[in-house]
Amino acid sequence: MSENEVKLVKAFTKDPAQGNPAGVVHDADDLSDNQMQEIAKTLGFSESAFVLKSNKADFRVRFFAIKQEVDFCGHATVATFHSLMERKAIDIGNKGSVTVTQETKAGILPVTCFSDGKIMMTQGRPEFGEIENNRLLIANLLGIKEEDLGETPIQTVSTVIPKIIISVRSLEILQKVKPDLTGISKYCQEHSSKGFYLFTTETLDNNSDFATRYFNPLVGINEDPATGVAAGPLACYADKYLFNGSKKQFVVEQGFDMNASSKIYVDITSDVMVGGYAVSYDARSINI
Repeated sequence: MSENEVKLVKAFTKDPAQGNPAGVVHDADDLSDNQMQEIAKTLGFSESAFVLKSNKADFRVRFFAIKQEVDFCGHATVATFHSLMERKAIDIGNKGSVTVTQETKAGILPVTCFSDGKIMMTQGRPEFGEIENNRLLIANLLGIKEEDLGETPIQTVSTVIPKIIISVRSLEILQKVKPDLTGISKYCQEHSSKGFYLFTTETLDNNSDFATRYFNPLVGINEDPATGVAAGPLACYADKYLFNGSKKQFVVEQGFDMNASSKIYVDITSDVMVGGYAVSYDARSINI
C-alpha cells in the first residue's frame, strides 16, 4: 500500500467555495491503472487528473472519472495546469503567457497559462455530427415538454469529445429539468454522444452568454458543475446556428443549480480555446 498526495483544486472559479473540484496527482508514473481508478473513485469528483512524464509533450495527463478513464477532461486540465504553475513546473517569469503541451488520450493539445492565472486549452476544430430529430424523446429524457426545447437543432458536436447540444427556451426551463439518468445513459451508449449539454441564452449574470447544465451518468457524472469539453462545442454550435459567424468570444455559466457556480471562457476567433481560472483549496493523502 502506498500513500499518494492529491492536490484538490476548484476549476472555472476563483472562489474555493464554488467551481468544479478535481483531484490532481503529480509524479504519477508509478501508479497502475487500477490505482488511478481507485483514487478517482475514492475522491468521488467527476474527474481526477494524473500527471506523468512524456516523451511527446511537456506533460502527459490521464483523466479518470468515477467509473472509468476518459480521453480528456476540461476542468481537470485547468486544475492540473493551475497546480503545475503553483509548483513552478511551469514558470511564466516576466512573460505575459507561456504555452505548453499535454499528451492525452485525445491527442497532444496546447495549454496556454497566463500571468494573471487564466488557463486556456486549445481544442480541435469542430466536427458536427448526428442531428436528433426525435425531439419528444429528448424532452422526455429531460423531464420537460417538447415545446420547452429551443428551435435550433439537437446535434452532437465535438471539439475533443462529442457532446449532444440541446437548447431550451429559458433559464426557468433549464432549472426545472429532471433528467432520466438511466435513459440518458442508454441513449449515450447507443449514439456517439458522450453526455447531454443543455443551454439557454437567458443567464443569471448579465456578462454571461449562456447558462448551461451537463449530464453524463454513463461515466458516473450525474451532473457536472463545469464542462470545458462541452463549452467548446457549444460555442461552435452557437457560432453556426445563432450568430452566423458574428460572435467569437463567449462566457458560459454552469453549476449555479449545484451551489458550485462556474465561469468558462471560450474564444473561437482562430483556434477553439476554452478555459478559465482555478484555485487550490486543500490536499489529501490517499492510501492505495
